[in-house]
This record gives sequence, C-alpha cells and structure tokens, in this order.
Amino acid sequence: MGLNAALKVPATGERPRDNGHALVGSRCGQCGAASFPARAVCHRCGTAAPAEHAFAATGVLLTYTTVHVPRPGLPAPYTLGQIALDDGGPMVFGQVRTGGSAPEAGMAVRVRIGETPRYWFEPERFAG
Repeated sequence: MGLNAALKVPATGERPRDNGHALVGSRCGQCGAASFPARAVCHRCGTAAPAEHAFAATGVLLTYTTVHVPRPGLPAPYTLGQIALDDGGPMVFGQVRTGGSAPEAGMAVRVRIGETPRYWFEPERFAG
C-alpha cells in the first residue's frame, strides 16, 4: 500500500478533534498506536492513514502544574495536566478545572468540550 494513502488524509487542521463528548484522534490498525490529534502516518510503525478513533471521555490525572504566565486569551493562573485516557488512548495534555479545590495526581477526570479552550478536564465527581 505504501505511503500514498497518507496523501489522501485531510490536513491536521481539517480533521475532527472531538465528537462533542470525547476527543477524536487516530489508532493504527497495524500496531494499535494511538495519537491525538490524528496522524496521517502511524508514529510507531509507519503505516499510512491510521483509522479515526474516538477515545474514552474519562481518564486519570497523572501530573499537573499551575501556569502563572498565560497564553493570550487564557486568564492566569490556570492548571495544565497530563491525563492517561481510560481506553489506552494517548497521553493528552489539557487544562484541568477543579472548581476551586486542589487537583490531585491519580484523580479520575472527564473531558469536557467547549469553545475556549476547545477541551478541558474536570474531576469525575464534578461531571454531570
């Protein structure tokens, strides 16, 4: 098949990143590697055009940091975290909103989809 199939994959900015309730990336049918955002070529085995895949909407907060010097459009301070998705999806990074309580490594989180930022994570106990 070769890499020609990768040429038919829409550009990164044109591929969906969510489906309204979960993050969407790619999973390789050859080796099972997961990527977010989706890739045109598998980063592990080089297979062209991995399949689009909606990942679990839940995961575990592995680590986090508080940002005091913000990106334009995001008021500081805010928390960024590294999340391991429950279905073995890729590690993802995103804003963590805890409603004023302190985040904790190991806490269960759920992805939320919005406008700015496009997605963030909340403790599972807050999700409703």
